[in-house]
Amino acid sequence: MTDKQYTICVTEAQNYTNRDAYISDMALSSVWGDSPDAQTQQDRLDQLGSVYDAVHRSVKDVAAAAGISVRAMAVRFCIPIRTAESWCGTTDAGRQCPLYTRLMMQECLGLIKR
Repeated sequence: MTDKQYTICVTEAQNYTNRDAYISDMALSSVWGDSPDAQTQQDRLDQLGSVYDAVHRSVKDVAAAAGISVRAMAVRFCIPIRTAESWCGTTDAGRQCPLYTRLMMQECLGLIKR
């Protein structure tokens, strides 16, 4: 998946609440510009599932998926612990962790298959 394809997939994933619908729609998208063989198609489906999951994970879910506590994740990424805890407990959009931050943490933790 190229960086451009990744950006398009992330942007689109934000518009979906149904994982299977997202994967199906994006797998057939013209963004790929090719006719994949069976192996490539399966890899693409796996990548799309990984992107969808990453976009929809909360900070708490990111830590859990990595097998660490929110506090340990905050220390690892030099995020103030109170900020990370705030991201976990708030429904206020102004205090939520930005998507790009959650994506970067997940890439560093090996949670996104690209």
